[in-house]
Amino acid sequence: MSFDEAVIHCGAPALCGIKPSCLFSIRKEVYDESKYKLREWHSAFAGDKKYIVAVPRRNAPVLFFVYDKNLLERQCGDCCIRRYLKEKGYPVEAGFQAMLSELLHRLAGEKSFPHEVGVFLGYPLEDVVLFEKRAGGNCRYAGFWKVYGDVHAARKQMERYKICSAGCRELLKKGLSVPLAAKRYAKRCVE
Repeated sequence: MSFDEAVIHCGAPALCGIKPSCLFSIRKEVYDESKYKLREWHSAFAGDKKYIVAVPRRNAPVLFFVYDKNLLERQCGDCCIRRYLKEKGYPVEAGFQAMLSELLHRLAGEKSFPHEVGVFLGYPLEDVVLFEKRAGGNCRYAGFWKVYGDVHAARKQMERYKICSAGCRELLKKGLSVPLAAKRYAKRCVE
């Protein structure tokens, strides 16, 4: 899978404005060959407040955090999520940017994986909390995330993500760039 295909396959829901953020990894060699694209895409997406952030890690694939700033800021503004993140040591009083910086710092770190990333990814707080409590076991459904609460709503949302990624992949196959594919698909969703 090429860099462009990976970004569209994994990041389309955030780039199209239907998910606060997406997280995926790419081998360092693939990233090194494609760094210049991130600079080009940054200017193409910045006006829409969509961002692709590379999170290099030592001796590991590069993580990519793709986010829609408006959706993610709204997600992080939820009082229950703020309380949860505060309990996890996030600087919630310092605002959205400080919370995002803390998350990226934790993702880049060598300590255990920060499972609270689930709330940044738009997963229901109930599912994130129960995933941690049950160490990922005994879920009611597994797809983009492990579901412990409302399976019907989760499956419906996961289907939206799949359709979005597939639609953007088709546009990419037709020769559109990553930014154009995401913008064209997002425009279709609004119309």
